[in-house]
Amino acid sequence: MAEHIVKTHEFETVDKGPIKYAKDDVRVCAFESSLDEAEQVDLLGFDFAIFLSKHNSEAGVSAFSTHSMGNWTSEAKFGGKGKQLSYAAPVVMLAVLSNMSKIGEPIGKTYEATHHGPLLKTPSLFAEIGGNREALGNKKYAAEASGATYSAATSALNDEVDYRKVAIGIGSNHYPEKFSRLAIEKSYAFSHILPKYAIMNEDGTNNLDVLQQTLERSTHMPEIAVIEWKSLNSAAKEEAIKKLDEIGLDYEKV
Repeated sequence: MAEHIVKTHEFETVDKGPIKYAKDDVRVCAFESSLDEAEQVDLLGFDFAIFLSKHNSEAGVSAFSTHSMGNWTSEAKFGGKGKQLSYAAPVVMLAVLSNMSKIGEPIGKTYEATHHGPLLKTPSLFAEIGGNREALGNKKYAAEASGATYSAATSALNDEVDYRKVAIGIGSNHYPEKFSRLAIEKSYAFSHILPKYAIMNEDGTNNLDVLQQTLERSTHMPEIAVIEWKSLNSAAKEEAIKKLDEIGLDYEKV
């Protein structure tokens, strides 16, 4: 994806540390570390950062996707820190998903729940291709994903992204179809998404205390929480609503 952006849009080679190419206000970087451990992004002074990535989907889901970073639980298996969220860029992420939704390829276009590192203060997100080996090696998919992402980045830099409201998502699975549809069809810009599998712990405790960070770690403060109602059991619903009341955030059901 990065190579396609550089070649298609005629970036200049600069090679200043991790910054390898530049054009106007956009920079393309490369890191020796795994992307989920690339905390050095915070040293670069960017307005926002988009990680171009691919992943093998354990669920067998082939899709263009985008997501914020962070760990809802005390575990941090893939970068970041336990119960810590990175700063979200909900309007940029909406632009990425909206552009991906217009790609004609017959695979999904979706948000993913907030997960993994790096833990950053720089507003950031992942833009990804997921699926099997065939999907991950598809150069046309890479070209389409990179085009959608680059267009979103330039639109965001020029304040050209329209959105209805900024929201957080609670519930659903790792690929939250209803939240993605709200974004694509009604311009809801989601900052962080807490999936149902990360709400309750086996010992009966929950991780809803992390929701406070969604109000503080975002370029745009969330105005509302959206709960996928039928995905949660009664205990999770009760605890989620209680926490939302505590932090002063209204909710709507989907």
